[in-house]
Amino acid sequence: MPRPNRDEEILAAALAVFAERGYDAARIRHIAERAGVSDAALYSHHRSKEAVALALFRRHITRYSGVLREVAEARALSVEERVRGLAIRTLDAFADEPDAVAFVITHQGRFIGALPAEFAFPIRIVEALVREGQRNGSVRRGPVRLLAALVFGCIVQPIRTVLEAPPGTIDLHPSSARELVADAAWAAVSAA
Repeated sequence: MPRPNRDEEILAAALAVFAERGYDAARIRHIAERAGVSDAALYSHHRSKEAVALALFRRHITRYSGVLREVAEARALSVEERVRGLAIRTLDAFADEPDAVAFVITHQGRFIGALPAEFAFPIRIVEALVREGQRNGSVRRGPVRLLAALVFGCIVQPIRTVLEAPPGTIDLHPSSARELVADAAWAAVSAA
């Protein structure tokens, strides 16, 4: 009888260990111990800590990209409503899975280059929305990549502050905070 696949437990354990210790301080033995498997069992799923982290990054950025695409492609909504929706859905994701969102945000520079060229990168999703807004006049003229980056900056920087500043510095849970982030994301690119 084949052994059960323990990859789900391993990835969940890796996320928890990376959140507690940081990526650089985490070791395979920490992840294996948290998952309740031997180091050898972990290595049968992933050849290294980097491979575990890349699998984790791929999983969560794929999920996040799917959320962004769902919002960005809701053409029954205005471009403004969709930009605001990107902010709200990102904050929802952070509230629901803070460690996963934190991992994606803080490890993009390390792992994003390992994704295939045809991947639905979040920046490309927002760029398409910015282009649509430029065509209909709701989004200001300017470099599309920069405008998309401004949208992300307004959304991600408050999350980074929550992650990096003393606890309680910012609370992103109240609807007033969420609306403020959505307002900022739209104001960054609005033609008005």
